[in-house]
Amino acid sequence: MTRLSKICYVLVRTLSVFGLPGLRTLRGRVYRWHFAAPRMSVSDRVMVVAAHKSPSASISFSEGVELGADSYIDYSGGVRVGAHVAISEGAKIFTHNHVVRSGHSNWHRNPIQFSPLEIEDEAWVGAGAVVLPRVKRIGRGAIVGAGAVLGEDVPDYAVYAGNPAREVYKRDVSGPKP
Repeated sequence: MTRLSKICYVLVRTLSVFGLPGLRTLRGRVYRWHFAAPRMSVSDRVMVVAAHKSPSASISFSEGVELGADSYIDYSGGVRVGAHVAISEGAKIFTHNHVVRSGHSNWHRNPIQFSPLEIEDEAWVGAGAVVLPRVKRIGRGAIVGAGAVLGEDVPDYAVYAGNPAREVYKRDVSGPKP
């Protein structure tokens, strides 16, 4: 990521004018350039940031990723997003947490724990879902339902929903039967 791409990214991410017709295309091009993400689709008010500096802070997107309006991705702990992944409107993904179980009573003084996350190909994080930092993997073809609060890894093709999110069923993706 070049300095110029970072400046352009911050501008198109921050200024609401890039939500206007005609400038949306430019916003998408800047996101694709900055994150080296072919065919990425980016909606309004999307935030992709490292909330805290850390050696593991990195993000990579494969092709065909869709980021819905008001979605937020914290990549402080490191995030890898596979191909054809959808992160829907208002979804929030966190990869860091403040230690509060022990230490100082003022949580700002306690250390920060970072957690890497992999979102495999063809996964879908539903509208308003929250992915907590202890999640390390959302499997291939998995779905995190709208409004779910996810606190555990999701196996391939599983559908998780609720608060706390639990497996509802496994998807049958074998195609139509003859």
